[in-house]
Amino acid sequence: MHRIMNFVYIYMINMICCTAKCQKWTTFSLAGVFVILGILLVILWDLCLLGWFHGYVNHELSLSNNKTKGYNMWKETPVPMYLQFYLFNWTNPHEIKNASSKPNFIEHGPYTYYEHHIRENITFNNNNTVTFYTKRVWTFLPEQSVGSLDDNITTLNPVVVTVGKIVKNKHVLVKKAVNFLLEEKKVKLAITKTVRQFIFDGYEDPMLDLVHKLNITGFHVPFSKFGWFAERNGSVTYDGIFNIFTGADDIQKLGVLNTWNYQNNISYLRDSCAKINGTTGEIWYPPGNNETVVLFTSDLCSSLELKRNGDYYVHGVVGNKYIGTKKIFDNGTLYPEMKCFVPEDISQQASGIRDVSQCKFGAPAFVSYAHFYLADPSYREAISGMNPSADKHQMFLVLEPNTGMPLKVEAKLQLNLKMEPVEDISLLTGIKSTIMPAFLVHADSNDV
Repeated sequence: MHRIMNFVYIYMINMICCTAKCQKWTTFSLAGVFVILGILLVILWDLCLLGWFHGYVNHELSLSNNKTKGYNMWKETPVPMYLQFYLFNWTNPHEIKNASSKPNFIEHGPYTYYEHHIRENITFNNNNTVTFYTKRVWTFLPEQSVGSLDDNITTLNPVVVTVGKIVKNKHVLVKKAVNFLLEEKKVKLAITKTVRQFIFDGYEDPMLDLVHKLNITGFHVPFSKFGWFAERNGSVTYDGIFNIFTGADDIQKLGVLNTWNYQNNISYLRDSCAKINGTTGEIWYPPGNNETVVLFTSDLCSSLELKRNGDYYVHGVVGNKYIGTKKIFDNGTLYPEMKCFVPEDISQQASGIRDVSQCKFGAPAFVSYAHFYLADPSYREAISGMNPSADKHQMFLVLEPNTGMPLKVEAKLQLNLKMEPVEDISLLTGIKSTIMPAFLVHADSNDV
């Protein structure tokens, strides 16, 4: 301060002693110096302030400790989420061996549940990762549903087609023995149960009990009842144990999976398809202008790559919209790198479905978009009742580019069972190999 006052004092003396021309040039020179100093101060201030601001934001977004805002939002997800089930009712199973008849399906639902996520057994690790389980709790919302949980639904019997798949290539005596058991238990190819039994409650199945006792190789269902989500509501361990990066050292790694069930590869998949990568979908790194994002889902035991598709506005906030394209369920026809999702021991399948049999305890399960949206037309043509629409069935995710905060989620996936003929199993002879829809789920978040 003292030096500045001296400088001003000298300047004033010079101005008094200087000629008019001298005063003019001195003033211009001094003004130029102050302008340059001002510009430098603004630049340096912006850089320092911006650096501090980004550092603060990144720290709060990260999971570096249990006190950041990111951690508190991640530990118990505050954003309302909903899971809607649509079940496909098979209306004409009695015509299954009629060559001129197609299986017909009518979609029932939605049966809507509020979904709440809670992280359990959280452990911070020295390599900037955190290990945890996710407990998911579902609560039925009758006021947001169409129909009752006591509605009866008829569908392809999952236990029958699973047993058929397992014994298809076994010795003829094994198949005859299985056929005898199916007939003795009076098992049917189609089964009718209530919505609640098919989803969360589950139901006892005589064939399921029997195969558990027989310990058939390849059939490892660890449940006493069958239901698509049986023994899952409120379970801490069902989805497996996750290890993700906290973003403490690099915000671009925030939420990215390091391992799932202590592995970084899926043992039964090949090449790049086997790699466990992407986020679990609830916490994201800032995507910026990334053209793709990758989502790992334990329900598929694999990843989905979504592609940038413009902007999406939520309450005036602009986000990057990422959509599911044909690539996700391609079989290598359009995208050669996707061929590694097709098991080597099965015949080539048309594009549009992903085999998740080994992820679903050996059941002949295949996942697709809802109503076979973007799939090869042959899947829809083999049955009736499918009406795919981009407006209704497109899968997409919206992320705020600077923070990675999910602004909107619309995830719609369909689980299908493969019905195929098996010699020496009377229920499975005289039928066509067909991909049969069982149900679809619509995961939806409220606009934040």
